[in-house]
Amino acid sequence: MPTVHVNDIDMYYEIHGEGEPLLMILGMGMNIASFNNPEFIRMFAEQYRVIAFDNRGVGRSSKPDTPFTVETMAQDTIGLMDALGIRRAHVKGGSLGGAVAQILAAEHPERVNGLVLSGAASRYPFLMKTMVCLAPKIPFMRKKSVQMAEPLFREPYPPTETTYLNQCVAGASFDGRKYHGRIRAPTLITNMAHDQYVPMKYTRELVGGIRGSRLELIDRDHLAYLTEPELIARPALDFLNEVDSGTRGP
Repeated sequence: MPTVHVNDIDMYYEIHGEGEPLLMILGMGMNIASFNNPEFIRMFAEQYRVIAFDNRGVGRSSKPDTPFTVETMAQDTIGLMDALGIRRAHVKGGSLGGAVAQILAAEHPERVNGLVLSGAASRYPFLMKTMVCLAPKIPFMRKKSVQMAEPLFREPYPPTETTYLNQCVAGASFDGRKYHGRIRAPTLITNMAHDQYVPMKYTRELVGGIRGSRLELIDRDHLAYLTEPELIARPALDFLNEVDSGTRGP
């Protein structure tokens, strides 16, 4: 099983396809084998060497019980790139993975070629953040949060309740505004017009914060990331082809 030791965890990864490297950072509670992720990876692997991996707390990577931040997840990702000898890559981040990708592009601009953010937000509303951060500590809220994510726990290699909630808290606590001004990579944002988790206000804030970024709004809700991956893959591949050909500059 391909793993590398990064920071304090063993990180599971897979490489599919050939060509320029494309780092795929998955969303909340997701792992490589979840839902339509294998098909999603296959679409990108037709043109790129896709490096997909399970974030800490999910899949076949380590599942420590201790809380962590999105910044920690970004450090894990850079550690994986270093371990695999990947100097620079396109980066595709979805949902929570989009928060990780924002930090990566800001803190390590020399490592990111083209950047695609899907279902990503600049931050989350105060009430949502408060409820998510309280949930692990209040039994009835914890139970409700886990019940809402029940399909995740039926997928192969599920997270534990604790590691799933740790990911939720990390994502809800993220505030990308301090990173946006430092992102220089050509950026495409593919968000859903009716996303129940990412209010349009925070999509617009993300677009406005990343200089020169392009927004592609899709007439769906957040679940389309699971059920219709081609809606994200198609514009993302077109955009990355522009970056590769030099017709889309920073």
